Amino acid sequence: MSSRYTVISLNEPDPAALAWAVADINPDFYLVINPEKEQWEVYDTDDTTLLFLVDTPYYVQVPGEIERLFGSTAGFDFEPIGGEPPAYWMDVSAVRGSERAESAAAKFSQLCAHLGLGTAVEHGPVFTHLGDADELLRPEWRD
Repeated sequence: MSSRYTVISLNEPDPAALAWAVADINPDFYLVINPEKEQWEVYDTDDTTLLFLVDTPYYVQVPGEIERLFGSTAGFDFEPIGGEPPAYWMDVSAVRGSERAESAAAKFSQLCAHLGLGTAVEHGPVFTHLGDADELLRPEWRD
């Protein structure tokens, strides 16, 4: 499993919805906003183990940017709307060496994509569209 994910959404990410996504994974996770680094830090229930980082979302208005970066449309079907619209991008990075962190980051990315009418991709040797959770998430994070 990768340790980096990108959420691409047509709707602007809502901070309250992002906090809800963290709580949905585990209501005991700690969420810390780090304004200097422009990141959210998500800690395990012990409040000392960093699980994953969420970068501040940014707005991309360049047509074709999704296909340029990923070599595909990352799971979007733009044909009905006549081309690639502006989108919001948000990077999620799990802390290396922690299976729990990777699973939590993957599930968080999927939830944020769902909430923002978007998609999430996993970075690896080949970009992978995050599909059905049961195929990607470890057993302890499956619904």
